[in-house]
Amino acid sequence: MKMRSAVLILTLALAGCGIGRVGAPPTVFDLGLDARPVPALPAREPIALTFQAAPNLSDTSMTWRVGDSAAPKSYATYRWASAPAELVRQRIADRLSRQGPVLNDRVNLQTPQLQVSLTQFEQVFTEDGQSAQGRILLQAVLLEGRAVVGQKRILVQAPAPTLDAEGGVAALRQASDEAADQLAQWLATTLRPATTPVARPGG
Repeated sequence: MKMRSAVLILTLALAGCGIGRVGAPPTVFDLGLDARPVPALPAREPIALTFQAAPNLSDTSMTWRVGDSAAPKSYATYRWASAPAELVRQRIADRLSRQGPVLNDRVNLQTPQLQVSLTQFEQVFTEDGQSAQGRILLQAVLLEGRAVVGQKRILVQAPAPTLDAEGGVAALRQASDEAADQLAQWLATTLRPATTPVARPGG
Protein backbone atom coordinates (compact mmCIF):
# COMPACT_ATOMS: atom_id res chain seq x y z
CA MET A 1 0.00 0.00 0.00
CA LYS A 2 2.87 2.40 0.85
CA MET A 3 4.47 1.76 -2.54
CA ARG A 4 1.24 2.49 -4.40
CA SER A 5 0.71 5.68 -2.41
CA ALA A 6 4.22 6.90 -3.24
CA VAL A 7 3.68 6.23 -6.95
CA LEU A 8 0.30 8.00 -6.88
CA ILE A 9 1.76 11.08 -5.15
CA LEU A 10 4.65 11.20 -7.62
CA THR A 11 2.27 10.91 -10.58
CA LEU A 12 0.04 13.72 -9.32
CA ALA A 13 3.01 15.95 -8.56
CA LEU A 14 4.66 15.51 -11.96
CA ALA A 15 1.86 14.99 -14.45
CA GLY A 16 -0.50 17.38 -12.75
CA CYS A 17 1.94 20.21 -12.21
CA GLY A 18 -0.02 22.34 -14.68
CA ILE A 19 -3.06 22.61 -12.37
CA GLY A 20 -3.86 26.27 -11.79
CA ARG A 21 -1.67 27.37 -14.72
CA VAL A 22 -4.08 26.78 -17.58
CA GLY A 23 -2.89 28.52 -20.70
CA ALA A 24 0.65 29.13 -19.44
CA PRO A 25 3.26 28.41 -22.13
CA PRO A 26 5.41 25.34 -21.46
CA THR A 27 8.97 25.69 -20.20
CA VAL A 28 11.33 24.57 -22.97
CA PHE A 29 14.69 22.83 -22.51
CA ASP A 30 17.50 21.59 -24.72
CA LEU A 31 20.74 19.76 -23.87
CA GLY A 32 22.71 22.96 -23.29
CA LEU A 33 26.15 23.83 -24.59
CA ASP A 34 28.53 20.98 -25.42
CA ALA A 35 31.19 22.09 -22.96
CA ARG A 36 32.22 18.80 -21.34
CA PRO A 37 35.77 17.60 -22.23
CA VAL A 38 35.91 14.66 -24.65
CA PRO A 39 38.14 11.57 -24.22
CA ALA A 40 41.68 11.82 -25.57
CA LEU A 41 41.40 9.59 -28.64
CA PRO A 42 43.37 9.27 -31.90
CA ALA A 43 42.15 11.12 -34.98
CA ARG A 44 40.07 9.04 -37.37
CA GLU A 45 38.96 9.17 -40.98
CA PRO A 46 35.59 10.75 -41.89
CA ILE A 47 32.45 8.76 -41.10
CA ALA A 48 28.86 9.09 -42.33
CA LEU A 49 26.28 9.21 -39.54
CA THR A 50 22.71 8.02 -40.02
CA PHE A 51 20.31 8.32 -37.12
CA GLN A 52 16.87 7.03 -36.31
CA ALA A 53 14.75 6.91 -33.16
CA ALA A 54 11.76 5.14 -31.69
CA PRO A 55 8.45 6.76 -32.76
CA ASN A 56 7.75 8.11 -29.26
CA LEU A 57 10.98 10.14 -29.43
CA SER A 58 9.95 12.06 -32.53
CA ASP A 59 7.99 14.82 -30.77
CA THR A 60 8.96 17.30 -28.06
CA SER A 61 7.33 15.55 -25.09
CA MET A 62 9.49 15.19 -21.97
CA THR A 63 8.95 11.60 -20.88
CA TRP A 64 9.24 10.03 -17.43
CA ARG A 65 8.22 6.76 -15.83
CA VAL A 66 8.32 5.00 -12.48
CA GLY A 67 10.59 1.96 -12.21
CA ASP A 68 10.04 -0.59 -14.97
CA SER A 69 6.46 0.52 -15.58
CA ALA A 70 5.13 -0.07 -19.08
CA ALA A 71 3.18 3.20 -18.89
CA PRO A 72 5.44 6.19 -19.66
CA LYS A 73 4.06 9.66 -18.93
CA SER A 74 4.87 13.20 -20.06
CA TYR A 75 5.31 16.38 -18.06
CA ALA A 76 2.34 18.72 -18.45
CA THR A 77 4.21 22.04 -18.66
CA TYR A 78 7.71 21.10 -19.84
CA ARG A 79 8.86 20.34 -23.38
CA TRP A 80 12.07 19.77 -25.32
CA ALA A 81 13.10 22.49 -27.76
CA SER A 82 13.34 19.82 -30.48
CA ALA A 83 12.43 16.16 -30.58
CA PRO A 84 14.86 14.00 -28.54
CA ALA A 85 15.82 12.27 -31.79
CA GLU A 86 17.21 15.55 -33.15
CA LEU A 87 18.78 16.71 -29.87
CA VAL A 88 20.69 13.45 -29.36
CA ARG A 89 21.72 13.18 -33.02
CA GLN A 90 23.21 16.68 -32.91
CA ARG A 91 25.01 16.04 -29.60
CA ILE A 92 26.51 12.79 -30.89
CA ALA A 93 27.62 14.45 -34.15
CA ASP A 94 29.18 17.37 -32.25
CA ARG A 95 31.17 15.16 -29.89
CA LEU A 96 32.26 12.64 -32.53
CA SER A 97 33.51 15.50 -34.71
CA ARG A 98 36.32 16.11 -32.20
CA GLN A 99 38.08 12.98 -33.53
CA GLY A 100 37.27 13.43 -37.23
CA PRO A 101 34.67 14.70 -39.72
CA VAL A 102 31.07 13.51 -39.34
CA LEU A 103 29.17 13.52 -42.65
CA ASN A 104 25.44 13.34 -43.31
CA ASP A 105 25.94 11.05 -46.31
CA ARG A 106 28.57 8.67 -47.59
CA VAL A 107 31.01 10.14 -50.06
CA ASN A 108 31.47 6.62 -51.47
CA LEU A 109 31.27 3.03 -50.28
CA GLN A 110 34.73 3.31 -48.77
CA THR A 111 33.44 5.86 -46.26
CA PRO A 112 32.50 4.02 -43.04
CA GLN A 113 28.85 4.46 -42.12
CA LEU A 114 27.70 4.62 -38.50
CA GLN A 115 24.02 3.75 -38.06
CA VAL A 116 22.66 4.79 -34.66
CA SER A 117 19.21 4.02 -33.25
CA LEU A 118 17.90 5.83 -30.16
CA THR A 119 15.43 3.58 -28.36
CA GLN A 120 15.18 5.20 -24.91
CA PHE A 121 15.57 8.76 -23.66
CA GLU A 122 13.66 9.45 -20.46
CA GLN A 123 13.71 10.22 -16.77
CA VAL A 124 13.13 7.16 -14.57
CA PHE A 125 12.04 7.42 -10.93
CA THR A 126 12.53 4.69 -8.37
CA GLU A 127 9.30 3.14 -7.16
CA ASP A 128 9.62 4.79 -3.75
CA GLY A 129 9.99 8.20 -5.40
CA GLN A 130 13.24 8.94 -3.55
CA SER A 131 15.59 9.20 -6.52
CA ALA A 132 15.63 9.39 -10.30
CA GLN A 133 17.98 9.04 -13.24
CA GLY A 134 18.24 10.03 -16.87
CA ARG A 135 18.39 6.94 -19.06
CA ILE A 136 19.51 6.72 -22.69
CA LEU A 137 19.81 3.60 -24.81
CA LEU A 138 21.56 3.49 -28.20
CA GLN A 139 22.08 0.72 -30.71
CA ALA A 140 24.98 1.31 -33.12
CA VAL A 141 26.04 -0.57 -36.25
CA LEU A 142 29.22 0.20 -38.21
CA LEU A 143 29.40 -0.57 -41.94
CA GLU A 144 32.43 -0.57 -44.19
CA GLY A 145 31.30 -0.97 -47.75
CA ARG A 146 28.24 -3.19 -47.39
CA ALA A 147 29.74 -5.32 -44.61
CA VAL A 148 28.88 -4.99 -40.93
CA VAL A 149 32.18 -4.67 -39.07
CA GLY A 150 30.80 -4.08 -35.59
CA GLN A 151 27.78 -3.36 -33.46
CA LYS A 152 27.41 -1.86 -30.02
CA ARG A 153 24.65 -1.44 -27.43
CA ILE A 154 25.15 1.57 -25.18
CA LEU A 155 23.04 2.09 -22.05
CA VAL A 156 23.87 5.06 -19.83
CA GLN A 157 22.07 5.99 -16.60
CA ALA A 158 22.98 9.27 -14.91
CA PRO A 159 21.62 10.39 -11.52
CA ALA A 160 19.16 13.29 -11.48
CA PRO A 161 20.22 16.02 -9.01
CA THR A 162 16.58 16.94 -8.27
CA LEU A 163 13.26 15.10 -8.51
CA ASP A 164 11.68 17.32 -11.15
CA ALA A 165 11.90 18.19 -14.83
CA GLU A 166 15.05 20.27 -14.36
CA GLY A 167 16.74 17.32 -12.66
CA GLY A 168 15.72 15.08 -15.53
CA VAL A 169 17.18 17.49 -18.07
CA ALA A 170 20.51 17.64 -16.21
CA ALA A 171 20.66 13.85 -15.96
CA LEU A 172 19.80 13.33 -19.62
CA ARG A 173 22.41 15.89 -20.66
CA GLN A 174 25.07 13.98 -18.75
CA ALA A 175 23.82 10.62 -20.07
CA SER A 176 23.84 11.89 -23.67
CA ASP A 177 27.43 13.12 -23.38
CA GLU A 178 28.58 9.86 -21.81
CA ALA A 179 26.79 7.81 -24.49
CA ALA A 180 28.46 9.85 -27.25
CA ASP A 181 31.85 9.37 -25.60
CA GLN A 182 31.34 5.62 -25.29
CA LEU A 183 30.48 5.60 -28.98
CA ALA A 184 33.68 7.52 -29.78
CA GLN A 185 35.77 5.10 -27.73
CA TRP A 186 34.20 2.13 -29.50
CA LEU A 187 34.91 3.67 -32.91
CA ALA A 188 38.52 4.25 -31.86
CA THR A 189 38.94 0.50 -31.31
CA THR A 190 37.00 -0.54 -34.41
CA LEU A 191 38.05 1.89 -37.15
CA ARG A 192 41.51 2.42 -38.55
CA PRO A 193 43.12 5.66 -37.34
CA ALA A 194 43.41 8.58 -39.73
CA THR A 195 46.38 8.61 -42.09
CA THR A 196 47.70 12.15 -41.78
CA PRO A 197 50.93 13.41 -43.30
CA VAL A 198 53.72 14.28 -40.87
CA ALA A 199 54.11 18.04 -40.58
CA ARG A 200 57.50 19.35 -41.66
CA PRO A 201 59.36 22.10 -39.80
CA GLY A 202 58.51 25.49 -41.19
CA GLY A 203 55.21 24.28 -42.71
